[in-house]
Amino acid sequence: MNRIIVFGFLVLTACGGKLSDEQRKRLREGMDDQKIVKLSDSDIVNAALEQGQSVFAALEKVKFDATKVDSISEKYSVKIHWTVPGKGNADLIEQQLIEAYITGMVTGSLQDNIQKLYTDEKQSDYETLLYSKPIVSPMADGVEKLDGVWHIYIPKKQAVLSASKK
Repeated sequence: MNRIIVFGFLVLTACGGKLSDEQRKRLREGMDDQKIVKLSDSDIVNAALEQGQSVFAALEKVKFDATKVDSISEKYSVKIHWTVPGKGNADLIEQQLIEAYITGMVTGSLQDNIQKLYTDEKQSDYETLLYSKPIVSPMADGVEKLDGVWHIYIPKKQAVLSASKK
């Protein structure tokens, strides 16, 4: 924290004490991003869920246009991947989620989901959260068909920043 204050002071004195409104705004944002906050695991997961829902809403807004996925991904600092059942384009976790959604269709429980992706075998630390949302369409016989699943990979850092701004 002291480094940030010293850095801010140096910036102010180097500029002769005259910062534009835009420079002041960026300086405040930088200081806010460096602020230490204590968040519970559930706060982080809830923030990731909300961020995943926001990204999905942005995808819906552009009618899932494949040419706009990269710009949405960049805007929200996430990775977005569309998977289709039976195609070979799914990672192991994505394939497991597709299978779970297919099983869930029988019970009628198709809803968005958030998963922690662990980086070690002990599952004590994670760096990424995976938001998934199934897309279904009705068939002629009235049964729903799973068209595919949107997978949105949210870095834990993004979820923390999102949660700390609340």
